[in-house]
Order: sequence, then structure tokens, then C-alpha cells
Amino acid sequence: MVFCKNSLALFCLISLACLILPLNAQDSPQDYLNAHNQARAAVGVGPMTWDNKVAAFAQNYANQRAGDCNLVHSSNRPYGENLAKSSGDLSGKDAVKLWVDEKAFYDYNSNSCAAGKQCGHYTQVVWRNSVRLGCAKNSLALFCLISQACLILPLNAQDSPQDYLNAHNQARAAVGVGPMTWDNKVAAFAQNYANQRARDCNLVHSSNRPYGENLAKSSGGLSGKDAVKLWVDEKAFYDYNSNSCAAGKQCGHYTQVVWRNSVRLGCAKVKCNNGGTFIGCNYDPPGNFVGQKPY
Repeated sequence: MVFCKNSLALFCLISLACLILPLNAQDSPQDYLNAHNQARAAVGVGPMTWDNKVAAFAQNYANQRAGDCNLVHSSNRPYGENLAKSSGDLSGKDAVKLWVDEKAFYDYNSNSCAAGKQCGHYTQVVWRNSVRLGCAKNSLALFCLISQACLILPLNAQDSPQDYLNAHNQARAAVGVGPMTWDNKVAAFAQNYANQRARDCNLVHSSNRPYGENLAKSSGGLSGKDAVKLWVDEKAFYDYNSNSCAAGKQCGHYTQVVWRNSVRLGCAKVKCNNGGTFIGCNYDPPGNFVGQKPY
């Protein structure tokens, strides 16, 4: 099995430009929240809350973009991201309006954008599982006027990097194997592949991958913690002495979880177009080498 995560909006950013200007009346955290939550309420989605950690990530990236104001997404980001830019001043409220105005191009029934139009910024704004928000606006003299970015945390209560790590490391500790650490590069690989699988939720492994990989899916919701449990439950079918699975059973997902030399982890989750959930974890270095025991 394999699992990952994605959304129409995860790759959509908007960047605003930069000049040395004070923040105006529509750049407070509450103004960003109000603009997002008004759009969410219009389609029956609950409100977001402000998250200082997410906002710090947004501010750090806004600072990097202040020199050119290019609409380039941040790399290895653990969050959804919307960017916007303007040749002049632009308030946070108006930036959010640019994204929300894409609603006119989104068709809910087909879950698609109108031909030749963008709607991913809007879908990220109203994404139900994105519940924590952080935005930033930076200024710098030269070619740009304001740089803004909004980052939206799409993880639910059991989808944070630490939750994935805890679930893996608990299983590893049970057999005397050391803990894994989170790796943003590996997580970015998992996210990229999850994005590809969002269209069908099929349990098909990524091709030419440099990492080990576990996948899982559900016809409805599925937390990262529960996905890892599916893999760890295969322990019942693994015989250490013979280093083999019980007849007719799978145990390779479990052995990858506890593979001693796999020390870096990255996971991702997406909501599929069919309403299902796809989760994927990748492992560096990979495990499950033929003829070798996991520990």
C-alpha cells in the first residue's frame, strides 16, 4: 500500500511585489483571516485560525522574494501556498480577493477549472482540511512594491510530520531499532507523487524512485497515523527467523517501517478526485533488500 496527499491548490502561489512601505489597514492577521473565512463560509466550510509558525515560514520566504518579486513557489514547503504580486501597492485583503475571484472559474461537479483559467488559488482558500493560516508581506526598494505570501497548513490532527514520525518510531522501538527523522526533500518527493495520484487514488508505486515507499488509500478519510498502523499491523504476518511473510499475506510494508538503515522519512496525503484519500511515505535510504533482514 502507499499513501500521499494533494489538492488542487497545493502548488498554487501568489506573490505580491516590494517597496519600502508600511503595512496598511488590511494587513493584520485578522484581516487575512476574515478574507479567507468569508469565502469559506460562503460554501459551508469552517473557519481557519492564525498560526505563528506558518506565518514565520511565509515571512521568511517573502523576505527571500523581496529582491525580485518573482512568482516562484518556495521549495520543499510543508504547506499549501498562494502567492500574488502587484506593480503597485496591494493590501492583504485585496490579494485574497484575487484568489477568491477564481471561484467563477471553478466547477464543483467536475472538480475542474474552466478551460484556460486558473482556480487552484481559490480551492486552496476553501480547502476544508486546511485549518491554520499564516501570511506575510515584505517590502524592499527596487523593482517591486510588495511581496506577500499566504501559506495554509492542510494537515489534520494526525497528519503532522511528528505524527508520522511517532507512528513509525513506536514500531521501530518495539524491535530495538533507532528512530527516524523527518526530511523535507523526501517529503517533497512524496508530495509530488501524491499530487499525481490525486486523480485516481490508485495504489501504483512511483517510478524511478530513489527511496523506499509505502502507500495506502481509503474510500473516505484516512489519517496519517492510521495509514502507518495499516502497515505496522502486517507485523503479525512477518517471521523474523525465516525473514518471510506468512503464506498469502503481505508484510513488506511493515519491514520497510522498521528497516534499520532507513533513517529519513517524508510523507504526504491528498484528497482524491473520487472523494478518497491517498497517503504515501518515502524512506531514505530504501529498505526491503532481498536476502536481508530489516534489523
